[in-house]
Amino acid sequence: MGSLRHRVRITALQILFEVDATDHAIDAVYARRDEDEPLVADGERFLHRLVFGVWEHRTYLDRIIEEAAPNWPITQMPGIDKAILRLALFELLIDDLEKTPIKAVINEAVELAKQFGSDNSSRFVNGVLGTVVSRYRSGHDLL
Repeated sequence: MGSLRHRVRITALQILFEVDATDHAIDAVYARRDEDEPLVADGERFLHRLVFGVWEHRTYLDRIIEEAAPNWPITQMPGIDKAILRLALFELLIDDLEKTPIKAVINEAVELAKQFGSDNSSRFVNGVLGTVVSRYRSGHDLL
């Protein structure tokens, strides 16, 4: 299931990046990706939950990102970094179904950043997620 989940996260990242960077409707982008790369039922459910969960909660997720990275306004952040952070934070803070271990979510996000982001993306993503997790663990209200 590990490699399936990795593939699903890549697909989710691509959908979220495209929808955020263009005016394409999320339903249309999702449907096209599904036709291009059909997934087994478990993968499909995970993808649907990630994509539509992140999109539905993006305002909340963006506030958390801005709090954790105050020197990087969300509007100036590279789109791929923003999509990776939204995806990881959704898994860490909102998705109660999967309960993916924190370390696994962060490692996956860093890998995605290395694969798709700039030279600094993996360090940036790791730093933001580390900040959020330490605040969360220390009992700070996230918002």
